[in-house]
Amino acid sequence: MPFLDFDRTPLLLLGLVAVLMLGLEAWRRASARARAHKAEIETLHARIETLRDEKWEIAEREERYRDLVRAQGDVIIRKDLRGRLTYVNDVFCDTFGKLRTEVIGNTFLPDLPEGERPRMLASFSGLSMPPHRIRYDERALTTRGPRCIAWEEFAIRDEDGKLVEIQAVGRDVTERKDAEEKLAVALEQAKEANRAKSLFLATMSHEIRTPLNGVVGMTTLLADTPLDAEQRDYLHTMRISSDQLLGVINDILDFSKIESGKLELENEPLNLLATIEEACDIGAPRAREKGLELLVDMGDELPAWVRGDVTRLRQVLLNFVNNAVKFTEQGTVVVSAHVLQDFSPQQGALLEFRVTDSGIGIPEDRQSALFQSFTQVDASTTRRYGGTGLGLAISKRLAKLMGGTVGMESASGEGSTFWFTARMGHADVPEVSPLSSLDLVSLSGKQVAVVDDTPVNLRILDKQLRRWGMLPTLFERPAEALTWLQSRKVDVLVTDMHMPEMDGQTFAQTLRERSPATPIVLLTSGTMPTGEQARVFDARLLKPYRQSQLFEAIARVTSVPGAIKNVAKAEPPIARNQFILVADDNAVNLKVALAMLAKLGYEAATCINGREAVDLVEASLRTGTGETPRQYAAILMDANMPVMDGFAASRQILSRHGHAAPPIIALTASVLEEDRQRCLEAGMLGFLPKPLRIDELLEALACHARKPGAENATEIIATGALPAGAEAESIDQASLVLMDWSRLAQFQEFDDEERSMTREVIALFASDAPKRIDDIRAALMAFDSGALSRAAHALKGAASNVGAQALSDACFTLEQSCLQGQWPEDASQQVAAMAELSDKTCQALHAWAAPAD
Repeated sequence: MPFLDFDRTPLLLLGLVAVLMLGLEAWRRASARARAHKAEIETLHARIETLRDEKWEIAEREERYRDLVRAQGDVIIRKDLRGRLTYVNDVFCDTFGKLRTEVIGNTFLPDLPEGERPRMLASFSGLSMPPHRIRYDERALTTRGPRCIAWEEFAIRDEDGKLVEIQAVGRDVTERKDAEEKLAVALEQAKEANRAKSLFLATMSHEIRTPLNGVVGMTTLLADTPLDAEQRDYLHTMRISSDQLLGVINDILDFSKIESGKLELENEPLNLLATIEEACDIGAPRAREKGLELLVDMGDELPAWVRGDVTRLRQVLLNFVNNAVKFTEQGTVVVSAHVLQDFSPQQGALLEFRVTDSGIGIPEDRQSALFQSFTQVDASTTRRYGGTGLGLAISKRLAKLMGGTVGMESASGEGSTFWFTARMGHADVPEVSPLSSLDLVSLSGKQVAVVDDTPVNLRILDKQLRRWGMLPTLFERPAEALTWLQSRKVDVLVTDMHMPEMDGQTFAQTLRERSPATPIVLLTSGTMPTGEQARVFDARLLKPYRQSQLFEAIARVTSVPGAIKNVAKAEPPIARNQFILVADDNAVNLKVALAMLAKLGYEAATCINGREAVDLVEASLRTGTGETPRQYAAILMDANMPVMDGFAASRQILSRHGHAAPPIIALTASVLEEDRQRCLEAGMLGFLPKPLRIDELLEALACHARKPGAENATEIIATGALPAGAEAESIDQASLVLMDWSRLAQFQEFDDEERSMTREVIALFASDAPKRIDDIRAALMAFDSGALSRAAHALKGAASNVGAQALSDACFTLEQSCLQGQWPEDASQQVAAMAELSDKTCQALHAWAAPAD
């Protein structure tokens, strides 16, 4: 083509290629930049999405926090360094009726009831000390009225540990505080009721034990006088019954301990057979009245002596026996015992005791409730048979304390068996055996015929007689025994009285005609034959008899006359040359103690209050008077006496004379553990509960009384003899008339060692008595006999509560004068004397309550 210049064509092509390459490079770079921008955009989008997620999570957490704060119902606030609020929650606004706009940026203290002072912190000053946290309760006025707010304030720090704010959290605890106050009031009421119960029990114990002390003491002394076998048996039952009454009193005192789990068991050697027989002795009279056979069946493997609590064991046994006799109209009641688990060093032996009767029985649907308190088979049973239904519940708890359980087996109309188990420790047999007065070998090999229509009786008698080495032959029918005895001789015959075909009286008379020389022993659960009917028998025993009684009866009728010595014959007391001081305000107690001491060979002096005891000891230890006074080997100190109680007297004697003071043994009608501790704290070495027992008295004196010295014998000092001076005597006599200090001593049963409650009672009386006197004077001025009588009665009650005997008597006289319907002529003189007595009483009480120097 003409316009193409082939010479320059290569150049053009080369230029085009260069342009194309430049364009391609520009496109490549633009593409790279575009890709980079796209990546940045994608990264930016991802970051934006992440930020959106984080923002949503933060918002969600904040909402959860707000919900949590709102849900818990606590007041939450924050304050800056100047105490200005920076945050309040909705609960704050609702509680105090404030808007956020009103309080944010301002200080805040809640409105308080009158008389309350603010507690909330206004700055950091209260949180400057570790642990930088404060808790307190505050009464505040809220939209719901006065409420109790429990605040907790603590410091808020930043990341560098710098204090920046105070946060306070308040919780409404009004209901809890009210409940705590009600609980405190209820607790105080319960304590007051418990104190009243303790005072009542202690008072009743003292009032019952005082006459019972005379009964027990005199029966003990009577036992040492000449008595025949029947009288001694009656006396023994009297003693067992009085001991059981004493046990009932102790049960009343111990019931609260059982409820609280504080009852402690004794651990002393006891004769197992004697314990069971004693329980049966007490239940025997009622069994005889109903014509029941009350029998004791002891297992051959049973140990004679064990260690345990004889009172509690006998209590459970007697409860079961009494119940069996009560609910049985005819037939038998059998008390049995055997070993379930033999002795082990760690746990002792597990013994089972069973009481089986032929009584009314118990339906199966009522058996589970029997061991609950105040429960019997049904209401009609309670009305017919009496009782509280408490005995089995107590027995169950006592058995548990003794390491055992209780149970029963019964069917309606088929009788019942009540059983319990108890763990008993091992005890060595004492050197003096209960049967040591007779030679056991003397019965070995002797032939004995036994006649009884009851198979259970025959089985028990067979077991008992074989233990003594005898050879028994058993008969259920008297006719069979008579036929057998026609061709055989026996050493002794034992017969029951009540048998269907021929009674024991007829049987014995028939046998006596055929064999006059055969000794006959009668066992009867009914009336004991007397007069001519009794002469046919060589020995008679009432059921339930003791094994020792049966043994002695058989041994006596089968032995040569005079071969058996009466080892129980009383011997004259051995003079011990020891002088004992007895301090007691009760004449009966003094009489019993003096008689027992004389029986034991001790000489004695007496006094009727603690002040006299202090003075007598002072006189006995006085030297430099030209003669050597007789010193006391021991003091038997009653705890509660007028003028000065035994505790105060013991402290004074020991503080004045130290080691020279005679040993002091406490005498008290209270058996509470607290009283034992109070006696020990007062310095007393021994503790003898009332009623006083001669064996316990002998043991205590043998343990604590000083050995006899070289002093000459001294006659018993008269009760009223006091070595104190005339001035002291007049003061004591005035105090004796004015005050009965034993009333304040009674408060010790439930007071603390500082006698704070007694002092509080005295202070209340001292502040109340003048007001009562003013009321009496006002009634006197108004000539209002009714008002005068009421005012005198009110003061009389207050005076008697603190032992103001003279004032109480004066109030009583004035009250009775007004009750006659006439205005007493000497009303002014009576009121004036009463006011003077009131002043003297308050002075005496203040002197008593004043702390010792």
